[in-house]
Amino acid sequence: MNASEEIKVCKLCGELPKLIEDNIQIGTTPFIVIGESPAKDGWIESKRAFYNTKGRLQASGKVLEKLLNNIGYSIKDMYFTECCKCIIEDRKQLAKCCQNCMPFLLEQLKYIPCNIILTMGLHPTQALLNKKIKKFADYVGKEFDFVIDNKKYILLPIYHTSPLNPKGYKLNIPIFEKLKQIISNLDSAKRL
Repeated sequence: MNASEEIKVCKLCGELPKLIEDNIQIGTTPFIVIGESPAKDGWIESKRAFYNTKGRLQASGKVLEKLLNNIGYSIKDMYFTECCKCIIEDRKQLAKCCQNCMPFLLEQLKYIPCNIILTMGLHPTQALLNKKIKKFADYVGKEFDFVIDNKKYILLPIYHTSPLNPKGYKLNIPIFEKLKQIISNLDSAKRL
């Protein structure tokens, strides 16, 4: 059974998750953004990351789109998935549910042709780094080496782009500039 089939029958966090295809948006960017968990009215229904069923960009998506546009990208072009594959009613359970979904996420990442992982917020960051993070600000914007089956990635945590998060736009600007530089450095290394 492959990861997407396993996700569809998983009951570790409660009810069976409601998923789209393989729970991943395929893109053309050299990075993948990993969110926390699906929103009820989000891309599971709309089939487009950060868009609602009416085709409107959601509030978090508007902030992320501005950040991406600053460095020449767009939400519609990016790879995207969530750390937790289910809609989580009780956010206190998010850390546990992210850990439950980690095998599925790692399996998905093996097949994505990206070398850069942007973790959006605390939960995907601590799940992928496999450590309890006391102060997320100590990790945001820093590069971490990450390896899956001998494939090396650069993991770069960002603040969640929710408009309720005062750090979501302003403090992410330098991180996205850093992302642009990382992409440029990787491109230069490939040409050598």
